[in-house]
Amino acid sequence: MISDPLLNDLWAGEKAVAFFVHSGACYWMIDHKYNFTLDAEKDYRAYLAKGHITREQYLDACIGFRGGILKLTKDNFRDYLLASSDSVASRDVLRELLQAAVHGRVADLIRAIERHFVTGEHVSGDTFRTANAVAAVLPSFYINFDRKIFMHMDFDRSHEDLAYSDWFAKPGDFSFLVPDEERYWTLHGDAWKLRFL
Repeated sequence: MISDPLLNDLWAGEKAVAFFVHSGACYWMIDHKYNFTLDAEKDYRAYLAKGHITREQYLDACIGFRGGILKLTKDNFRDYLLASSDSVASRDVLRELLQAAVHGRVADLIRAIERHFVTGEHVSGDTFRTANAVAAVLPSFYINFDRKIFMHMDFDRSHEDLAYSDWFAKPGDFSFLVPDEERYWTLHGDAWKLRFL
């Protein structure tokens, strides 16, 4: 079920959409951004070392974070899925959410943005806000356990710093890594380009 609070959480940046690959299967998740961190222990150790948290707060965090999964790995990913079953989404649900963000006017919005990119035509404040509402529903994280790839488009934070040393981890556009059949943002044109407005 699509809810306005969910759209609000995505718009506010509290939650994000992530694409996972695990044992050849693809998964969509809508969850708090911090739950897409691979090695949260690095953060908590740094907070403890700097005196930002107490030893007791550190131990509580180790137990409580992501249901006790401080380090998200290929071996415990299914545990995260089970514990976060309400965060698992399908391509169709995400497509519905994207449509809800623009009241079904995705094709019109894409045409207006393409006109802006081609001609430099002014984009109204309403069109700009709507494009950003759609961008908030697009995936921000790509996590592939099979190939050890972690990418994100949440450029305000250095999430890649919390990936494992043997992973390819960096911020950047990962859309080319998502299979065509999973791209819920291409139903009425390629809404991915709205990210670059």
